[in-house]
Amino acid sequence: MANKKPYSTKRQQPQKRSRKNSWVYVIAVLLVVTTTLTVVLQKKAQPYTPEFTGGPSLKVNKESLDLGNQKNLVPVLVSFELSNVGDQSLIFTEAPYIEVVKGCCPPTPEIGTMTLQPGQKTTLSFKLMMHEGMDGFHDFKVHIPNNDPAKKDQTLEVLSNWVP
Repeated sequence: MANKKPYSTKRQQPQKRSRKNSWVYVIAVLLVVTTTLTVVLQKKAQPYTPEFTGGPSLKVNKESLDLGNQKNLVPVLVSFELSNVGDQSLIFTEAPYIEVVKGCCPPTPEIGTMTLQPGQKTTLSFKLMMHEGMDGFHDFKVHIPNNDPAKKDQTLEVLSNWVP
């Protein structure tokens, strides 16, 4: 019994990694991630070829939209994609607005930007929702005043019929 080792309450400390090595690993991982993201996200810029030369030119993805029958109290998002297919800046000279041909309660349209450089696009959108007393047929004309000489007041049609 004399050869027994005395009991120790000291805990063995785990071996510490060198701080120098930890930083090397962190930097290596960051380098790999940044390089991968750069390669994946890098887009080769395609040169823009205008459809129209000599000024701005407004192109709309659709000039008429018939929403058909819509339920009262259920909002409907209406949106149009506007593009400048010309070779000069397209400027929306006033905020787009809605004319009521038939129905009531026109919403206020929102546009992403008031100026489009050649090749750029933006969205014009608004939300429609009617309730009892507002139901029935609606015919809205969306006016988009701009500096395109051929379409100074581009007009879009939105039709809908609201039912209970």
